[in-house]
Amino acid sequence: MLVLLGAGCRASAALDGTAAATPPPAFDAALARAHLDDWLAQPRALGDPRRAESIARLVATLAAMGVTPERVDHVADDPGGTGSYALTEIVADFHPDAARRFVLATHYDVRPWADEDPDPANHARPIPGANDGTSGLAVVLALVPPLLAALPPDVGVSVVLFDGEELGRPDAGGYCMGSRHLAERIRQGLHPTLARAEFGIVLDMVGDADLRLRIEPNSATFHPALARALWDTAAALGEPAFSPDASGPGIVDDHQFLTAAGIPSVLVIDREYVAWHRVDDDAQHVATASLASVGRVVLATLLRWFAPPR
Repeated sequence: MLVLLGAGCRASAALDGTAAATPPPAFDAALARAHLDDWLAQPRALGDPRRAESIARLVATLAAMGVTPERVDHVADDPGGTGSYALTEIVADFHPDAARRFVLATHYDVRPWADEDPDPANHARPIPGANDGTSGLAVVLALVPPLLAALPPDVGVSVVLFDGEELGRPDAGGYCMGSRHLAERIRQGLHPTLARAEFGIVLDMVGDADLRLRIEPNSATFHPALARALWDTAAALGEPAFSPDASGPGIVDDHQFLTAAGIPSVLVIDREYVAWHRVDDDAQHVATASLASVGRVVLATLLRWFAPPR
């Protein structure tokens, strides 16, 4: 991930704090943890020939939720010169005819190089990706059932699972190859349902046992009302992992390319994760409580955002 200056936003309704008429569905933290443990065991490292089975299983998992997912298959080159990689984005448009919609996204690929590991002998090894590549996936999959149960009938969600987010090098650029590709397809008019989304929320590295989530600076520019709604909701729910300050450089992540395609998006990320791009990015570094915190905040924010007028 690299420093990026971003711009562009779209006005939208702000969180008003009005209590829901009926209790909203709860986020299932146990389900999120089960997804994390399950997908952590599935090979998803770029270049691993077993990835094809994992991708097919992801498609089947979404299909079982009542949607026909679309695969976007393509090839991207490693800026570091190791060759070309087959990538697959997965797009699942729930309630495609709904008048309003949003995107809920994450990346599912796992970095094939542990190039930040303190031991140089590990630099050519893939990371496990418990937090970076699996925590966001786990929360997104666990959010679908309560969202489908509680959103108004005129609101749909497009779940996007990005590939190739990890295909980049600090000294050579790249990264987010899947979202770059999908953004270009959106601009070409190839995903009209997705293009109607009012905004996007992208989750990345949200399971750290020592979770701290600051407002990512580009997100505060891309969609300031949504960023504020998420962190205001966290404060109202008493979720201490969400820190209301925006500090440090912007981050290159998939939200940048959704925004460039006309879907202003906010990134929820723990940029201070100690095991980033290391071989110890394993289950021991992920806490169910962290998954639950993010899931609760995102769910409550979305249900308030789309609550019918009273």
